[in-house]
Amino acid sequence: MAMFRELLRSSDGPVVGTFVKIPALEVAEIVGEAGFDFVVIDTEHALLSVRDVYSLVVVYSRMGVAPLVRITDHGYGDAQRYLDAGAAGVLVPHVSNAGQARDTMRQFLFPPEGTRGMGYASRAGLWGSLPGGAGEYVRVGREDVARIAMVEEKESVDDIAGILAAPGVDAVFIGPGDLSLSMGEPGGSPAVHDAVTKCIAAAVEAGVPVGTVVAGEDQIRLRAEQGCRFVLVGNDTGMLGAAARRTMATARSALAALTVDEED
Repeated sequence: MAMFRELLRSSDGPVVGTFVKIPALEVAEIVGEAGFDFVVIDTEHALLSVRDVYSLVVVYSRMGVAPLVRITDHGYGDAQRYLDAGAAGVLVPHVSNAGQARDTMRQFLFPPEGTRGMGYASRAGLWGSLPGGAGEYVRVGREDVARIAMVEEKESVDDIAGILAAPGVDAVFIGPGDLSLSMGEPGGSPAVHDAVTKCIAAAVEAGVPVGTVVAGEDQIRLRAEQGCRFVLVGNDTGMLGAAARRTMATARSALAALTVDEED
């Protein structure tokens, strides 16, 4: 089973992932074969059912791609099922402050640190046959599952030190899109860039793995040099759309050239 925290521990540079919004297994295999280290299955902004997520977790993990799940809110219900399905971790959206980080992550920690329930008979426990037994299932849940706080509001930037220190926060992800909305700034503005940079620097100083969205080679290099341990590039819908537009543009260009030749 591909585990995200192990990727972070074993990699010299940032690991690379993408958002997944399409529940088709064919698309999952295409994305997996492309060589991504991890994916973030997006239940916050895509209409994915629990069964969709389960299928995607199975396919990606079998391909050696660590499957994370961005959950919809701060609730326990579906997130517990994703972890017992074998997800490598969860991204919790809109973690505004240290108190929210502490209270939310407790749900995904086993007692005595938290309140996550025992689900050893699930896929994460290999249906009750995991080598090492229930103790190994609990160990994986404590040491290998990633609990990632999403920092994407002005308040969370202001309390970044508290979020980083909250029990159960294994990593943070800086979301520039929602952050720009919260700050009342256009996307890509210097103020948003500086806020993301501030959070990255704080995480590096605290020794907490940090990641963010990147676009283009320059931004990828910049965030890597600043200390990001993981980066997200695009999503499956965007990649499919871009490929479709390139294919159609090539066809239109060829047909346009043919028309010009016939007129000559």
